[in-house]
Amino acid sequence: MTFTNRAGLKLFGILHEPAEKAATDLAMILLSPGVKMRVGPGRLYLRLTELLLQLGIPVLRFDCHGLGDSEGTLPEEQLRDVYGQIEVGRFVDDTLDAMSWMQQRVGSKRFILSGLCGGAITGLLAGARDRRVAGLLALGITPLIASKNADPSRYMTAGQLDDIGRTYLQKLLKPKAWLRLLTFQTDFGLLWRAVSRRLRATQTDVRQAPTADVRADDNASPLFPPAFFHLLQARQPMLLIFGGTDRLGFEFEEKFVARHRQRLQPLACGYQAHTIEYANHVLSFGEWQDEMIEVSAAWLDRHFGADLQRQPIPSES
Repeated sequence: MTFTNRAGLKLFGILHEPAEKAATDLAMILLSPGVKMRVGPGRLYLRLTELLLQLGIPVLRFDCHGLGDSEGTLPEEQLRDVYGQIEVGRFVDDTLDAMSWMQQRVGSKRFILSGLCGGAITGLLAGARDRRVAGLLALGITPLIASKNADPSRYMTAGQLDDIGRTYLQKLLKPKAWLRLLTFQTDFGLLWRAVSRRLRATQTDVRQAPTADVRADDNASPLFPPAFFHLLQARQPMLLIFGGTDRLGFEFEEKFVARHRQRLQPLACGYQAHTIEYANHVLSFGEWQDEMIEVSAAWLDRHFGADLQRQPIPSES
């Protein structure tokens, strides 16, 4: 199938529908993992698709613009810069457009977003922008920004910019903040966009995002905390699966959980983090994928059991 995104680019994908669709308006969308196409490394996405079809849930796998068969180009010359742009939301609009296409084509009104790495962070950021997102199944999600050339403000919503602008203004009386500013450690592009918007704001009813942990001294994403807490507070369940040898699992614990432990504690039931021992980032071996499927199936049954029905996987013929 194809659909056109809001930029006028034709995006290509595959829609899987179960032999007997369950009486539900729930669907899953699998999002491009970084620069790889809709199949996923080692056909990983096909394993997830089979699980959802068995549960009676339609699945869409599609290539975001500039990837796979879809139209568009990626202007960056360095791979880390491509990753950096994905981590600040390059493919969020494509994701929201895919949801709208699924709503028209299949009638789905609620969506579980899923994906590996770049697909996981795209799903998280999309979930913070659209109430149709019912949950997030994230494989190897990153709380970091890979490239210093990535502009965190480029894909931000007005509410996010307002919130970060307020955070910057609150730091005016803190000497450490001025030291970072005077030693050129501050992200001046983000500072200018956020504070200037804050100073220009005349409306008082702008929807505020949770306070972001804006740090200039490391590569932690300023977008990750507000999006994560938005999903928790909106009661959109999240399953985070990491490989035991994947550094992103440690990064998640050290650069997000450890920094927000007090705030996370009363909301901890809203997400589940699972580590597959010895597994790598892309879950290369069959036994690692088997564990991912088993954990995912249990999570789906726990949070979406009323939408599921067991049935045979339809034949591709």
